[in-house]
Amino acid sequence: MYGDFKPGFPPTLIQGGTKEIFLSNFIRLYQGLDQAGQTVKLDIYEGMPHVFVPTLPESAASQAAIAKVRDWVSEHLLDN
Repeated sequence: MYGDFKPGFPPTLIQGGTKEIFLSNFIRLYQGLDQAGQTVKLDIYEGMPHVFVPTLPESAASQAAIAKVRDWVSEHLLDN
């Protein structure tokens, strides 16, 4: 959130839950990247706690988050 988000900063996907202890940090990081004109997406899951994907891997939210990471990497980070 206090970084130097100059041109060339990689596309960024920020995922978390509404019960996340760092939720306000996620939002501020998103705002900083967005205001710098960088490609960024904030992806929030209702009721999910910190590190919900590995701790609740069978939940619908975790499955959706994993799918979104796969799509994000494919779209933004792989040479197609």
